[in-house]
Amino acid sequence: MDKERILANLYIAIEAVLANRIRSVLTALGIIFGVAAVIAMLAIGNGAQQEILEQIKLVGVNNIIIEPVVEQTEENLAEEDSESKEKKKFSPGLTLEDKESIMRTIPGVETISPEILLETYIIKNGIRRSAKLVGVEPSYFDIFNFTLSEGKMFNDTQLEKGEAVCIIGKSIKAKFFPSQNPVGKMLKCGPNWLKVIGVLDERYISESSISKLGIRDYNMDVYTPLQTVLVRYKNRAMLTEEMIQGANRGSTGAFIIIGGGGGGSSDDAPKQAVNYHQLDRLVVQVAETDKLNPTADVIVR
Repeated sequence: MDKERILANLYIAIEAVLANRIRSVLTALGIIFGVAAVIAMLAIGNGAQQEILEQIKLVGVNNIIIEPVVEQTEENLAEEDSESKEKKKFSPGLTLEDKESIMRTIPGVETISPEILLETYIIKNGIRRSAKLVGVEPSYFDIFNFTLSEGKMFNDTQLEKGEAVCIIGKSIKAKFFPSQNPVGKMLKCGPNWLKVIGVLDERYISESSISKLGIRDYNMDVYTPLQTVLVRYKNRAMLTEEMIQGANRGSTGAFIIIGGGGGGSSDDAPKQAVNYHQLDRLVVQVAETDKLNPTADVIVR
């Protein structure tokens, strides 16, 4: 009986649809477009949420970024010849001692990541490409949420002795090791050969994120222990007499962001200060968000 009633209702519905074709089509279109609009809005919202989360991962959270800056100064020729002109005091710049001092004296600091960035080149199998060599400590990968897809992290011996090892980005692997496992292979980075011990997971970075957040394509970076850069590449804290004279002609300092080579001079051009900072950046991660601004104020002082 129920089956006959269901069939009868179905026949009536079909007859009604056929008798009112235009009305039925318009009703169906309204339902289709309505459901499609809801699905589209949900997809756009989820996509925006995912992009924001990825951007937060890229810049980290509760971070205070300290970067050195070489200030350019203007001098008056008459004032330059004056015997009463006060000489500027020499500063050692941003060094590893600043990291130890901040960690030792400022409460609420969870971890600090020092960083040295060098523009260099990579050579492998007759292919040469410009790249960035980044000297870091393991805390760098924790702060910016990097994970390894292959290999392993730097160990204590490699960090302490500055061994010739590196971790490469995913694009470096695709470019120089397209059909083989790069772990254990050698890669010439600048004047030195480095042994690849790990490969980072790919970071999906849009062009808009790179421009808006002021970040770079991390997939094309080569990471090596900080001590490796200081020992095998360049340590700007090893001053020469010429560098000190250049530093005395200008002034250096540092600026702080919350959120996440040497120059020459001529008689007609402004004198430039030499970049003698040992580090290019310090990222200070604070444990609690409400302590972010007070900690930054203390560091500035």
